[in-house]
Amino acid sequence: MPRNSYLPSSSVSTPGMLLRTLLNWSLAGMALSASVVFILAALGARVGADDIIRLDDWIQQLFYLNSDSRLHLFPYTSFITALGSFKISAVAAGGFALLLFTQRSPRFVIYGYTVLGSFAVMWILNTLLKEFFKRSRPELDHLLVVHGYSFPSGHAMISMGFYGMLFVIWAIERQRNNSVGLWLPVLCGIIFILLIGISRIMLGVHYPTDVFTGFAAGLAWIFCMIKGIKRTS
Repeated sequence: MPRNSYLPSSSVSTPGMLLRTLLNWSLAGMALSASVVFILAALGARVGADDIIRLDDWIQQLFYLNSDSRLHLFPYTSFITALGSFKISAVAAGGFALLLFTQRSPRFVIYGYTVLGSFAVMWILNTLLKEFFKRSRPELDHLLVVHGYSFPSGHAMISMGFYGMLFVIWAIERQRNNSVGLWLPVLCGIIFILLIGISRIMLGVHYPTDVFTGFAAGLAWIFCMIKGIKRTS
């Protein structure tokens, strides 16, 4: 038998190798996501606290629920914002991961670990960042009971980094199957993510810059995870 007949088998990636590749990109995603938050915080400090406060106030005036509209919109905004809570996102992460793992395909196993990792990393990283920056909540009437610090928004990070990853997986699968209408998961993802972020401003529990920074951090994570998924496919 020719000596090189064994070469193809050595080039086959094992499940362990695929998971290590995904783990490496996850570590890169954590570093990039945290770096984005620190960079934006540094830019804000350079611009000046007064200018940032004026920007936040201007945007809040556009979205914060005043006394006339809050009673009408509160049921909708509270429902939307609840989708980004820890409990509901945890149930979503477990449910989608279980669904993906039951497909018994290496590709879907990678998706399952990506979903679980996105949920865990976004919440853990957000908790650590909030403890570091210790920004107080807006001095507005909070329409929901909230705890902890404000910067960056955990709901914004989880909506972009976790839920956004679900829409990315949907888009990747449509592309693999040559399905038309790739715009559908992209459009649905954008609308869903923006609604959760805007709901935090409307309820008066976050500054707009908290939400923007959370979106940016989650987007950095998604960028690295897409790279990781491509390297394992």
